[in-house]
Amino acid sequence: MGSLMNLTAFLVGNGIEFEFLKKKTTHHAAEASGISLNEIIKSIVFVDQDARPLLAVVLADTDVSRHKLERCSGSKSVRLASDVAAKAATGYPTGGIPPVGHRRRIPVYIDRRVMRCDCVWCGGGARSKLVKLRTSDIARLTAATTCDLAAG
Repeated sequence: MGSLMNLTAFLVGNGIEFEFLKKKTTHHAAEASGISLNEIIKSIVFVDQDARPLLAVVLADTDVSRHKLERCSGSKSVRLASDVAAKAATGYPTGGIPPVGHRRRIPVYIDRRVMRCDCVWCGGGARSKLVKLRTSDIARLTAATTCDLAAG
């Protein structure tokens, strides 16, 4: 059973409305899908000073401020997780990580700009898929903390 099957089962099991979209296999969803950047989010795995994973969720055209993520999460320091660590924490490859349905529960921090959208496209469990989800469902399913994460 692939990660996409796990994501589908998670969404169905939680009664979540969703829609999948196939795209070219890339790390950059907008250029592969034709969807506007302000409708796509990135789910980026970081690790704190104790190597514990945490997930930052931002709009596709936004970079995460590590300083803001540290402040929001109460971490002394955070750094980008390696692809191996990100997959170990979430069960999905980088470029396909959804904001929900992870292998184990990890703290999720959503940039407040994301929460201004009703629905967003996000990693669909594989680099070749996007999934459309309601931001309210993402926040509820992950018990996310909403804060300002945008760099610059």
